Amino acid sequence: MRRFIWATSYLAGGIAAGAISAYVLIQQAGVEPAGAGTPWYSRVAALRETGDHYVRAHYLLAGRLPPVPGQLMEATAETDSDGRPLTGACVYKIVSTGDLPGWWSISVIGGASAYAPLQSTAGSDTAIRQPDGTVEILVYPSPRPGNWLKSPTRRRFTILYTALPRSGAGLAPAFAIRREACL
Repeated sequence: MRRFIWATSYLAGGIAAGAISAYVLIQQAGVEPAGAGTPWYSRVAALRETGDHYVRAHYLLAGRLPPVPGQLMEATAETDSDGRPLTGACVYKIVSTGDLPGWWSISVIGGASAYAPLQSTAGSDTAIRQPDGTVEILVYPSPRPGNWLKSPTRRRFTILYTALPRSGAGLAPAFAIRREACL
C-alpha cells in the first residue's frame, strides 16, 4: 500500500511539474522587445518560424488565433516608458511619437496576463487627434474628457497594441507610455 501511495505521489508531482513548466514556457516563448528603448514586447518574429508551437499556444489558450506575420502586428506593454510597472494606482498618458499606421488600436487588459478581460479600447477610428496630428490617450480609473481608457483600480494591467502595419514599417508601436501622477 505504501508503494502505491508513493507511486501516486510521484506521478501527480510529475504531472504538476510538467503542466507548470509548459505554462511558463508558453508565457515566455518568443517574447522580444518590439523596439530599442520602448516598453513594448512582441512575438511577431517568433511567429515567422513554423516550428514554435509554444508561441502559437499562447494565443490559442487565450481563445484567439495568432496574428499573421506581416499582416497584423501585436505588442504588449506591462511597464511605462521609464520601466515602471503599469498599475491602476497611477495615471498614464499614451502619446504617439511618430507616423501611425492606417488602422491601429490600443486596449487596456485588466490584469498582468493576456487572459484577463479587456477593459476598454481606443483606435484609429475613434481617437481624437490633436491639431498637430498626434494622439494622446489618458489611462485613468474614472472617465476623463478626450481620449480615455479605463484602467483597473489598484492593480497591475497590460496595454495591448494591435495594428495593420504599412509595408516597410518597423515593428515598434509609435506610442510612448508616460506616468503622469499616482493617486
